[in-house]
Amino acid sequence: MEALRQFLAEHQLLDQATLDRLMAQTAESRGGFADLVAKEPGLDADRLRKAFVQSFKKKAFYEILLEEKLITLEGVQAIVEEFGGIPANLGQVLVERKRLTDEQAARTLARELGLEYVDLSTYQVDDQLFNSVDVSLMRTYSFIPDKRSEKDITLIMANPGNVDQIEALEVKLGLPIVPKVACPKSIQKLLALMVETSLDSKVVFADLENLPPLEVVVEEEVEEAPAGVAIHQELQEEAPVVRMVDSIILKAVRKRASDIHFEVYEAALKVKYRIDGVLFEVLSDVEARMRVPIISRLKVMAQLDIAEKRVPQDGRFKLKIDERFVDFRVSVLPSIFGETVVLRILDKSALGLDIRKLGLAGTDLLAFQRNVLKPYGMILVAGPTGSGKTTTLYSAIKFVHSPGDKFITIEDPVEYQLPDIVQIAVNEKKGLTFSSGLRSIVRQDPDKVMVGEIRDPETAQIAINAALTGHLVFSSIHANNVIDAISRLSNMKIDPYEFVSSFNLIMSQRLIRLICPNCKVEDTTISEESRRLTIDFAAHAGIRFQRGAGCRYCHQTGYTGRSGIFEVLELSPRIKQMILTHQSPLLIRKTAIEQGMVPLRAAGWAKVERGETTFEEMNRVTFEEGALE
Repeated sequence: MEALRQFLAEHQLLDQATLDRLMAQTAESRGGFADLVAKEPGLDADRLRKAFVQSFKKKAFYEILLEEKLITLEGVQAIVEEFGGIPANLGQVLVERKRLTDEQAARTLARELGLEYVDLSTYQVDDQLFNSVDVSLMRTYSFIPDKRSEKDITLIMANPGNVDQIEALEVKLGLPIVPKVACPKSIQKLLALMVETSLDSKVVFADLENLPPLEVVVEEEVEEAPAGVAIHQELQEEAPVVRMVDSIILKAVRKRASDIHFEVYEAALKVKYRIDGVLFEVLSDVEARMRVPIISRLKVMAQLDIAEKRVPQDGRFKLKIDERFVDFRVSVLPSIFGETVVLRILDKSALGLDIRKLGLAGTDLLAFQRNVLKPYGMILVAGPTGSGKTTTLYSAIKFVHSPGDKFITIEDPVEYQLPDIVQIAVNEKKGLTFSSGLRSIVRQDPDKVMVGEIRDPETAQIAINAALTGHLVFSSIHANNVIDAISRLSNMKIDPYEFVSSFNLIMSQRLIRLICPNCKVEDTTISEESRRLTIDFAAHAGIRFQRGAGCRYCHQTGYTGRSGIFEVLELSPRIKQMILTHQSPLLIRKTAIEQGMVPLRAAGWAKVERGETTFEEMNRVTFEEGALE
C-alpha cells in the first residue's frame, strides 16, 4: 500500500489531499487501497499506464552500455566530469561524438524503456494505415504507424521516452499510443522512401507548404512573345496556384517521370505522370476555382498567350530543381472542356547521356563506338516514336564531341541544350525546314552534323551529300528495323552508289521495361495459349522466366526503369554489294545475321534469359520476324 501511494505521489497522478482521503478510507476498512485508487474518477488511466512503463526500467542507459561493452567505465566517468553527471541525452551525445552508432543508441533506449526494437531495414509498411496519417506529422515527430485498433495506435518512434511528445501526439491522433523503438535515421529514411515511391495524392503532396519555390530560368527568346504573354499581377500573387504547380513539377522530376499530363474534364482536372512509359493518375480532386489558374500558370511559365484558348500552342521553359537545371517542353491543346496541357520533362542529369548506359553491349557497343569515331560518313538510328532515338544520338554526340570540332544540330524541336554545340530548331512557319536548314548548315564549316530526322527525299539527299563531302552525319528515321530503313531510303530515290558510299552504320532500337529488383519472382503465369501463339517459344522453353510481383517501389507494375535493345548493322562490302545490285530485303537481312547482326527479337530474348525483363514485355516490344524466315 505504501509503495503504491509513493508511486502515485512521485508521478503526480493524484494530489496529496486525494491520497490522504483514500488512505483514511482504507483505514476505516471501506475497501482495499488499490481498489479505491482504481475507482478514483480523478485518476488518468493513460498517464497511469505510461508511469508504469517508466517504472519498469531494468537498468539505466549507461548501465546497459557498460553491460554490452559499448562504452568503458572510464568513458562514463569522463562524461560525468564533463557534464557534472549523466546527461539526459547521453545517447545523442555519444552518437554525435561517433562513440555509438544510431542503431546501438536506439537498441539501448529500447532496453532501457522495456520496449520492442524494430529493425526497419526489413519492415513492411502498412500502406493503408500509412496513408491515413498526416506525413508532415510523421516527419515532425519522427514515427511510423505500425498498427491501429479501436482502443489505441502503435507507433514506431525515435524517442518514446519523451512523455510530452507522446501526449501531444495522442491529442493529434485521437488515440492512446503504444510505442516501439527504431533508429531515428532509419525512420526518416523510410519516410522519405514512402513519399518517394507513393502515388497517393495525400502522401505525394502532403508537404506542399514546405516545398521550396522553383526558380524559373529566364532565357532570351529569338522571337517576340505573343501579345497576351505578360504575367498578370493577380496570377503572380496567387500563391496556392504557384505552390500547387511547383509541387506537381517537383514531384514528377523526383519520381523520374518523362511527362506530366494536365487533363481537363467536365467536373475535374486530373494530373497524371508517365513513368517508364506508363501513365499514373496522381491528382484528381483539384478545386474547381484552381483549374483555370493552374493552366494559365503553366502557359505563363512557357511564355504562351494566356488570352488565346482556341488554338494549340507550344512552348518551353527551364527550372532550377535540386541544384540542377531541367528543361520542359509544353504543349497546350484546346478540348471541349478547356485546355489540356502536357509537359515533357527533359532532365539531362537523369538521362546521363552515356553511350555505355544505353543498353548496348559486347560487339554491338564496339561497332557503334567504332563507327561514330570515324571522321566522316553517316550513322542512322531507326525506330518508332518514343523508342529513344534522340537519346542515342545525343549520347553519341557527347561521346565524340571535342573542342577541336564544330558540331551543328538541326532538330524539331531541340530537346536537350548541349554545351559548345550549335543547335537549330526547325520552324516550318518561317521556312526553316530540315532540308533548308541543313543546306545552310553545310556552309557553316561544320565537322559533325546531326539531323533530327530524315522525313523527305530532299533532306536525305543533302545529308548523304554532307557525309560524302567529309562530314560525320548523325540522323534518325522512322522505320521498324535496319532493313526497313534501307527500304525507306530506296523509296526516297536515293542513288544506291551514294547510299553505300556514305553510310557507316544503321541501327534500330526499342525501349524495353526492366523487372523491378525489389519484387522479382519466378514467372509461372505464362499461359499455354501464349506459348502456342509465340512461334519461337519452343527454342527458349528452357528459360527460367522472371517477372515483378508488384510493390511500392515499382508502383505495383512489376517494372522499374527501361533499357534499349538494338539491331546493329555495319555496312560490310558484301552488304554494300547486295544493296548496289538491288537484292531483296529478306536476303540482305539473312546475310547480315550470318555476318553477326543480332536481330531485335534475339536481343529481347537475351534480356529475358538474363532475367532483366519479362516474356510479356519482350512480346510487347518485338515480334517473331526472325522465326518467319
